[in-house]
Amino acid sequence: METFVAAVSEALADALSLVLPVWCAGCDASGRILCRACAAVLESEAATHRTVGGLSVRSALRFEGVAARAIRALKEDGRTSLARPLGALLPPLVRRAGWDDAVLVPLPTSRAAFRRRGYAVPELLAQRSGLTSRRMLRAGGSTADQRLLGADERARNVRGTITVRGALPDAPLVLLDDVVTTGATLDEARRALESVGGRVVGAVTVAETPRRFSPAVRQ
Repeated sequence: METFVAAVSEALADALSLVLPVWCAGCDASGRILCRACAAVLESEAATHRTVGGLSVRSALRFEGVAARAIRALKEDGRTSLARPLGALLPPLVRRAGWDDAVLVPLPTSRAAFRRRGYAVPELLAQRSGLTSRRMLRAGGSTADQRLLGADERARNVRGTITVRGALPDAPLVLLDDVVTTGATLDEARRALESVGGRVVGAVTVAETPRRFSPAVRQ
């Protein structure tokens, strides 16, 4: 039911963008969801990190400037049309990592976030990426706002909050999230999948918050 509601909400938002005034998410210029200058800024920088749990994470952008504004517009302003250019940043990350045969697994969205937005951001990015993806994770329990917590607190906050739904595909799995900070939620998603026999080879995100990672290796 949630998937159906998300699809309808996203389709309506895209339809409205055709008849209502459109402005650039990066600089507020009128006419396009991303002007040429801002679209050029959103070219992949391909950063590679490892979470505390040792998971390899490939991120396309730094969460700052135009990238941060575009992602916030997608997440908080209902501008679902931005999922297409942002989702297009993911396939090159997967190819460079050698994960072409993997299934993309979007991280789950909490019920509160889904009710507020009407759609799940990671799932929307997966759909718009054109990559093979499957909704396999469910978020459960209540958690504190991750933005207010440090690395260790984040890990404790999400422990045991993600479960697996449905059968596992006979393929390696790559986790997907919109932004990675410490990687605590990615590590928890990996734990959940591997506890039922899944093989998680890495993760991809649209953006990363570089100050939270040490060390960071850029390619």
